[in-house]
Amino acid sequence: MASYGFPTLLQYSRLNSAIGDIKQRSEQTRVELVTGRIADLNAELAGSIGDAQLLRKAIDDISNTQTAITRALGRAQASQLSLARASDGTTELGANLLDAVNRRDENAINISGTQARLQLDAAVTALNQRYEGRALFSGDAVQTNPLADAETLLTDIRAIFAGAADAAQLEADLDAYFNAPGGGFETNIYQGGAGLAARTEVSNGELVNYSAKADEQPVRDLLRNLSTLIVAEEETTFTDRDAALSMAATGLIEAGNDIAEVRSRIGAAEERMVLAQARLDAEYTALGETYNERTARDPYEAATLLQQLESQLQASYLLTARISRLTLANYI
Repeated sequence: MASYGFPTLLQYSRLNSAIGDIKQRSEQTRVELVTGRIADLNAELAGSIGDAQLLRKAIDDISNTQTAITRALGRAQASQLSLARASDGTTELGANLLDAVNRRDENAINISGTQARLQLDAAVTALNQRYEGRALFSGDAVQTNPLADAETLLTDIRAIFAGAADAAQLEADLDAYFNAPGGGFETNIYQGGAGLAARTEVSNGELVNYSAKADEQPVRDLLRNLSTLIVAEEETTFTDRDAALSMAATGLIEAGNDIAEVRSRIGAAEERMVLAQARLDAEYTALGETYNERTARDPYEAATLLQQLESQLQASYLLTARISRLTLANYI
């Protein structure tokens, strides 16, 4: 007579439940074999699970900071390129214009005016540049282009020339337009935010400002002198035209140097972020190694256990099949 008793619904249900448990453990072990990590940390680590969770959080925090710094570095590098495009050649342009004015070389002055118009268009385009959909030079109004178009600026400067009796009044009116609070530049040209763009955290509590704004003085001076040169070249009947041209030329040389200082400031922030990245990389590696030591699954143990579980599962399936074929006649 068979050594097992007459099958009942309860026995069959218990066997199916055991099979389900073996299947679940097999799948978990298979995942551990592939990932090399304990699947159920709560069960395996018990009292030390808190330490593992703190390690995981520290690793995730570092990863998030690294991502933020990488994006900030991208914006900083894009800002550097834009400032270079906005100002490259302006120092040489100013020097050439001074020489042309001293020689009273109208042809050279006309060439400088043409170059200045091209540079103004390039500067406005560069300063309206975006990175990841966010304006680079709009401060805290990242959804808004910081500058109106070049023609709007030139229209205002032409009106200033028309109302100026001499070079002294022209300079005073340009000062009021570009530098006075609520002046024409702030009203008609700069459209960005009043505040700074968000800074980037490079470590716990340490924030780095890596951005520049299109209403900073060096940018105002660059746009002022380019537009002044363009209009002065056009206004051949202006009383103090040579003085206006010389003023613009000298201002361009100074503005080019001042823009270089802005770029140096951004470069210093970039260097700080790169150093922070290196430190975070080291911390990430060290914490990752510790976390892996605590949560790793030995591949040999996982493979052995998986083999055992699969053998148990096959035996369980075989027993289920034999029980399912039992009848009262077979049992008797």
